[in-house]
Amino acid sequence: MPGRVVRLTFTGEATYEPVLGAVARETGVDFSILAGRIDRIKDVPYGQLTVAFTGGDIDAALAQLAARELTVEEVRA
Repeated sequence: MPGRVVRLTFTGEATYEPVLGAVARETGVDFSILAGRIDRIKDVPYGQLTVAFTGGDIDAALAQLAARELTVEEVRA
């Protein structure tokens, strides 16, 4: 799998927002969702995605995701 693989964790209403699409447009990255799930913990939405990023400015994309209060964990550089 080419690119940088990242695990993103969403909590609360951010779980349902189109964050990846917005960040991709702003930074020129492409992404492939490798795995994902959405659930609830004590009635709070919770989601995790494993995503591969290629092209564009990946560092800027990861910084923007973190600034939107997502947990960004790099799985493979």
